[in-house]
Amino acid sequence: MRWLLGRVLLLLGGTATLSAAGSKAPASGVDLVGSAARPWQLREWDGSEPLRLEQLKGRVVVLRFWTNTCPYCARSLPALQALSDTLRGRDVVFIGAYHSKPHGTERPWAEAVRTARGWGVTFPLAYDREWKTVEAWWLSGREPVPTSATFVIDRTGAIAHVHPGPELHPSDEPEHEDCDREFASLKEAVEKALNARQ
Repeated sequence: MRWLLGRVLLLLGGTATLSAAGSKAPASGVDLVGSAARPWQLREWDGSEPLRLEQLKGRVVVLRFWTNTCPYCARSLPALQALSDTLRGRDVVFIGAYHSKPHGTERPWAEAVRTARGWGVTFPLAYDREWKTVEAWWLSGREPVPTSATFVIDRTGAIAHVHPGPELHPSDEPEHEDCDREFASLKEAVEKALNARQ
């Protein structure tokens, strides 16, 4: 029956990923590409006045979900900061959306900000209290996956690229080959979104 459903969807021109459970979305996030990014629920900000996704239409947005207890974030956020520096003056905004771990705890926001600033991050940071945005954007129907995903939103407000986490950064070390390749893919997605016409 499942095979038949897959064949029908294929014949109709659709695609579907049928997991063992039958309802889980792909861990890669490929199913989200091309869909409209949902409004975020980020009310506490550092390094910027509160931003709304709607007001950033016309610009490319790179949003990384992170936490200050994550070693992958300690390597990934500085790499995103370096990319932000490289693209300074272009129509792109980088944002770090912090979520406290473990789920259900709320750590001091000032402490999280100090950690990221200590990593050299200067782009705007926001607090995703109660995981409202990371749940709506990423985790819902997809667990278990890393929470530290990175999204590229194009000028129209659509999701152009998803890095499912947990880590991406340039590296010539063999053990970080995937991180290097995935960082290059994200950078390419940002450039493509910047060069696309609305």
